[in-house]
Amino acid sequence: MANDDLLQRFIFENAPVRGEFIHLQQSFQEIVSQHAYPPSIRQLLGEALCVAGLLSAIIKFSGRLTVQFRGKGKLKLLLAQCDNQFHVRGLAKYEGDMSYDDLMESFNQGVLVIMLDSGTGKNRYQGIVSWRGNSLVASIEGYFRESEQLATRIWLAVNDTSAAGLLLQVVPGKDHVASGIENEIIHPNWQHLTRLTDRLELEDMFRLDYQRLLGKLYPEEAIRVFESVPVKFQCTCSRKRGSDAIALLGREEAEDELKNNHSIVVTCDFCNQDYIFDRVDVAKIFEDKDRPPPNTQLQ
Repeated sequence: MANDDLLQRFIFENAPVRGEFIHLQQSFQEIVSQHAYPPSIRQLLGEALCVAGLLSAIIKFSGRLTVQFRGKGKLKLLLAQCDNQFHVRGLAKYEGDMSYDDLMESFNQGVLVIMLDSGTGKNRYQGIVSWRGNSLVASIEGYFRESEQLATRIWLAVNDTSAAGLLLQVVPGKDHVASGIENEIIHPNWQHLTRLTDRLELEDMFRLDYQRLLGKLYPEEAIRVFESVPVKFQCTCSRKRGSDAIALLGREEAEDELKNNHSIVVTCDFCNQDYIFDRVDVAKIFEDKDRPPPNTQLQ
């Protein structure tokens, strides 16, 4: 393959515009193989994973970025996550058969959000993304243009084995508008670079490595390319999270479940890993939950 699983940042030397390229192959295959997704869902999930990776690279934070949709139509849930170490995971929940166009229509019956989670006990950010243009790309671009005041363009491609994306964005600068630089310099450069990128043949994102892709798109532009970073699938599930889920279920409901089964099986939606808890395990979960905290009072 032309590219491994990676994210590549770059910046134009003579224009205040930055860019990113993401390519997912093994990670994409690991994620979509966890469930029997139809082609339309595989395409949408690939797009959402690329968006999550691209946005994680332009937002400096420590934690996890989530692109999430919850709806009342055929598409119930779309979830794509990427943390600051570029570990990705994702899933989709849906009902019935649907085409890709049907999926796009489903976005009119729910809420699309971008969330930043910096860790337990810390502030979380959530931005609601207005659905527009009948595409995930147009909606994310509109969010950055209107909510963040940043011109942003995204190009996405998904095939049977890989997902890839390219992002261009004006570099933020507080003095741009006040000094008149935006109209005189930024806008013409932005228009020029996006016109060049609109010539992109989506198959090139799979066929060419990022050096040749940038050279083909911007043959006369001076570009500074930063070190690429690997992207990989990683799930954060654990047996401890499984026991926490049973504790939230409650003692009575857990015991009802054990009446019909010898154990409770907690299955991770992301990776399909099963965590099995027998009667002894479940009893210990609630013993630990009910145990009072240790006395830390000074004697």
